[in-house]
Parts: sequence; C-alpha cells; structure tokens
Amino acid sequence: EQEETLQGGGFLFQKPGPAQLLGAAGAARDWPEGRGIFHNDSKTVLCWCNEEDQCRIIAMENGGDLKGVFERFCHLSNAIKGAAENNGKKLMYDDKLGFLGTCPSNLGTGLRASVMVKLPELSKDVKKLEEICEGFDLQPRGSSGEHSAAVGGKWDISNKQRIGFSEVELVQKTIDGVTKLIAIEEELAAKAK
Repeated sequence: EQEETLQGGGFLFQKPGPAQLLGAAGAARDWPEGRGIFHNDSKTVLCWCNEEDQCRIIAMENGGDLKGVFERFCHLSNAIKGAAENNGKKLMYDDKLGFLGTCPSNLGTGLRASVMVKLPELSKDVKKLEEICEGFDLQPRGSSGEHSAAVGGKWDISNKQRIGFSEVELVQKTIDGVTKLIAIEEELAAKAK
C-alpha cells in the first residue's frame, strides 16, 4: 500500500523492464534488495538509492519558490557528502568530468532543475517551442517526463546542460529561460484574443 501511494505521487521509482536499457544492462538485478527511498515528512526532498544511480536527490514543491527548493537540495546533498566522508568514503567525482553516474548526459553537476509550466499557446507548435528552448539551453519534456505528451499544454522545462556550469548557474539559467518562455506565452495569448 505504501509503495503504491509513493509511486502514485511520483515519489518512488519503478523497476526497469527487461526491454529498457537499464534492465538489459542488469540494473534491476536482485530487485528490490539494496534499493530504497528516504524523504522528509512533507515529501519535498527525497533521496533515491540505487535506482539508476547510487544516489539521486529530488527536491520539489508546488509554486514558484525555486530558491527554497534549491536550498533543500543543497542541504541534503551536503548531508550525504558529509556522511560519506565521515565514514571514510567519497562520492565519485572527477576534476574534469564532475560527478560520475550511470548516464553520460548527467556528467558534471548531474543537476536537472525543472519547472512544470503550462504553455498552451506554445504547445500549438512544438517545433517552435523546442527551438525557443534550445536558445535558452533548456529542454522541454512532456507532463510525465521524457518522451511523454504535454497533457493540457503542461511541460516539464529543464536545463539541458550538466557539465561546465555550477549548480547555481544551472538553476539561474533555468529560472531566466522559463521566465522568458512565460513572457513569450503571454504575448502569444494576448495576440490570440
């Protein structure tokens, strides 16, 4: 019951299927042993253990308080790093490549700062939305993540880059780009009236 509730809320990862790259690569061996999720009471910051990467930190909330979300992310990230170091361990990090994980697209900070935003006017021309996002180094994903539809014009907009920028720079690029996307959306909506 608890597992269903967590999965239904998008808080708990699902076992990769055998046809998925992760499953085919053996990432689901001994499922669910050695995997878990830790979260605060309000489920606004979570840590997934051994889903795809050894550790994935997720901080989120409804509304526009990206600073508060980022602060929670940093607090948990620093706590995990500190706990590893206190036990004589360290996170996998390379001076040139940054943090090392399972997916090469996450080299660098590994940070994907995303904002769910409704863009009904821009949704009328998805190619145009993708071009605009590209100009701001952003990536649009559908309502349920990568390779999904944007139901009701609701998009998951995130930074495209992970390497070559700090976490703070990536969050700021996301904020700036999404602010500009919203302005474009409002212009299009005004013209459509």
